[in-house]
Amino acid sequence: MIIRSYKASDGCVAMSLWNASLKEDRLNKENFYTRIICDVNFDPNLYLLAEEAGEIIGFVYGAKGANPEKAYIVAMGVCPKHRRKGIGTALVKELEALVRGQGAKTLDVGNYSINYFFPGIDEKNYIHGIALFKSLGYEDKGTCSSMDISLREYETPEKYVERKKELEKTGYTFGSFKWEAALPMFEFFRAYFPHWLEGARANVLRGYGHETIQLAWNPNGEVVGFAMRAGDGTPGRFGPFGVAETEQGTGLGGILFHNLVSDMVERRIFYTWFLWTGGRNLDIYATWGMKKYRNYSIWGKNL
Repeated sequence: MIIRSYKASDGCVAMSLWNASLKEDRLNKENFYTRIICDVNFDPNLYLLAEEAGEIIGFVYGAKGANPEKAYIVAMGVCPKHRRKGIGTALVKELEALVRGQGAKTLDVGNYSINYFFPGIDEKNYIHGIALFKSLGYEDKGTCSSMDISLREYETPEKYVERKKELEKTGYTFGSFKWEAALPMFEFFRAYFPHWLEGARANVLRGYGHETIQLAWNPNGEVVGFAMRAGDGTPGRFGPFGVAETEQGTGLGGILFHNLVSDMVERRIFYTWFLWTGGRNLDIYATWGMKKYRNYSIWGKNL
């Protein structure tokens, strides 16, 4: 067996291997190229393939973002008929050596902030992955969940309608993204959510901002909250969303959530989901009608 980096001619085979080994997270050709190959940080030297007798039998997709000391295992998999042969272990060790040589001090599994496919390891469907990373010295950093909701019978709860009216009387305003909001929105992201700035900018540059981003402005005309969908191009995918620290506890979060969901229903999008939340946020989303449908373990390692 040899381990080598990805090359352009590997596309179809790499995608087929992904779908065979990660059956709960299958990709089509557009997904593969737009979310992986076209990722601004994609480095083919960190997308490693295990090859034996001309057959690609395993892969690990590594990435680095803006912080040179952090690296990520975005995804990995081994062809089911070739599991339990040490292939996954060899791939991960090779990636560890590569990113360590590039200055990385930590390697986290799944939670790559730009184009992540899952925030950790699916506790039900990929339990073999948990055993692998545990054997390689990775530490369990907790759990998180994905949640969803059917919007077929959705109506905005009256308490959020009333709270929105109360805030509007004091000078708050709400609405979809418009070009005049670009600069204050980007300033808001830089101040409170810098890791989400590039995703929001990409959505705007695609021409979808007015359809996919809801904003809140305080009485001073400053953007103080947002809710976004379709960050990966999938219309029903919710998130991210957030509120400035100075405005938390005002009810802005619930208003923004329901503004976005209400707009989705008007556009005849009747299902929404997001991949990652945990802690007390699980209870908050539950009060908005969302339910857990998938659980993950979060793993990472100091190199």
